[in-house]
Amino acid sequence: MDKLTRRGFLIGAGSAAIALIAGCVPAVRTNVQTTTESGVGATAAPSLGPTPTPGAKSAVSAPDKIIITPTAEFYEQSYSETAAVDPAEYTLTVDGLVDTPLKLKLDDVKALPSETFMRTLECIGNPVGGPLIGNTNWKGFRISDLLSRTRVQSKATHARFEAADGYFTSVELKWLSQPDTLLVYEMNGEPLPPAHGFPLRILMPGLYGQKMPKWITHIEFIDHAQAGIWEEQGWSYTASVKTNSIVRYPESDNISAGPQVIYGVAFAGDREITDVEVQVDDGEWRKAQLLKGPQYVWTQWAIEWNAAPGRHTLSARASDATGFTQSERASGLLSGSFPAGTDAIHSVLVSAA
Repeated sequence: MDKLTRRGFLIGAGSAAIALIAGCVPAVRTNVQTTTESGVGATAAPSLGPTPTPGAKSAVSAPDKIIITPTAEFYEQSYSETAAVDPAEYTLTVDGLVDTPLKLKLDDVKALPSETFMRTLECIGNPVGGPLIGNTNWKGFRISDLLSRTRVQSKATHARFEAADGYFTSVELKWLSQPDTLLVYEMNGEPLPPAHGFPLRILMPGLYGQKMPKWITHIEFIDHAQAGIWEEQGWSYTASVKTNSIVRYPESDNISAGPQVIYGVAFAGDREITDVEVQVDDGEWRKAQLLKGPQYVWTQWAIEWNAAPGRHTLSARASDATGFTQSERASGLLSGSFPAGTDAIHSVLVSAA
């Protein structure tokens, strides 16, 4: 297990609080895998790097490939208990305001044309700088393969989802009908683990995980919005991802003075990250170098820093393709993640010696 630092404690405490109200549970991060931008064939690669000991010169460098979150370390979200689904009995029902209702067994689902896609997924309850976000390779099929067969009627405006654990929610049809909406059954080259939605989960670009059920069993097309489990408790109905940036290194209070690399990730859902800027203490905002993955994947960023001895505050802010730039400073542990997620600026406090 990673050494528990002051920063780690704050993130852990925030994550625990969020877990109680949003059902999101972080996994302990012990290492990182990287992959090529194709999203296929993840390969083992160096971790984020050891925390340098005081007085030692930093040998840490930012990952030079897109980070893949190992399945065992990907955060988990659930409404209640992990659903136990018998694959032989599983059925996906697609009905409601459609011309041709469907009932598909798991073999039918897997017979559809499949692809492997890299996608980043974030929990709406992720606190500023929190670990309730991950990036991985998913295998499945595009929702368009189902929509072309069901022929959704023009009076349908929303889609309602049900899951094997009793969870339900709905979205405007524009989210579901995106050509890059996926139904997936593999994660990092293996069948979805039960905790991550076996046998099938849905992924829609631009939304938090709240709107994308695991263990999905039913898609119903309807002519009205319907609040789901979390919406009934005050969480956003739309739940679209807010632009955010996370400082991932330094990850310890204590670092060595001298040459350092500050790096992290930024994510804006279905919007492109155009810039990430870093500020040390009250200095100027400096542009970081960006490493972009495929669409709908987090952007990695890095910047060199010559750390003077003493205490320092490191902050990162991201800008997206709409022209939005993070401007609000985090004000507390949850930093406004309720009810619609947060775009507050992430800062960490370090001591160089």
